[in-house]
Amino acid sequence: MAESCTGGLIMARIVAIPESGAWFKGGVVAYRPAVKFDLLDVDPGPVITARAAEQMASGVQALMRAEIGVSTTGVAGPDTEEGQPVGKVFVGIAAAGEIRCHELHLEGGPERIRAEAADFILDQIDRMSLL
Repeated sequence: MAESCTGGLIMARIVAIPESGAWFKGGVVAYRPAVKFDLLDVDPGPVITARAAEQMASGVQALMRAEIGVSTTGVAGPDTEEGQPVGKVFVGIAAAGEIRCHELHLEGGPERIRAEAADFILDQIDRMSLL
């Protein structure tokens, strides 16, 4: 798991799931762009993009030597960033040699946006039959 705008919320929810230690290896809170570039092999440039989410997912997948890599990058607010509106969140998922990206448009304040992004990701993980 590589989290940016969700700030570790998703990992906190995952480790609260009984027996998650059997399948969850860990993750990175890559809040600053330099962490994304240096640790997760994201290409320099804007980080609130589908490309960055995909690269974060594949980067954390490689870093953790995991079957699946999941990432979030976006704007939880209260202000816009990189010209992107509050509530725009990209979710990257790397699994089985494929990388997908979901673009979310969420509403509300920072806490609500982070919570809804976390809910979306946990639902995606559940669909992969991991929960």
